Amino acid sequence: MGRLFGTDGVRGVANEYPITGEMALDIGRATAHLFKRKGHIPKIIVVKKTIG
Repeated sequence: MGRLFGTDGVRGVANEYPITGEMALDIGRATAHLFKRKGHIPKIIVVKKTIG
């Protein structure tokens, strides 16, 4: 699988194993869970950077 996490985010080719949409959502959910605060509704934002 290799190294997924770089210095400024998750690294890999979008929509190719292991960087699937489901993986991105799971990482967002886990992060939101870790940083949750009382009375705050977390939002998960997934972005794709295109090269070229």
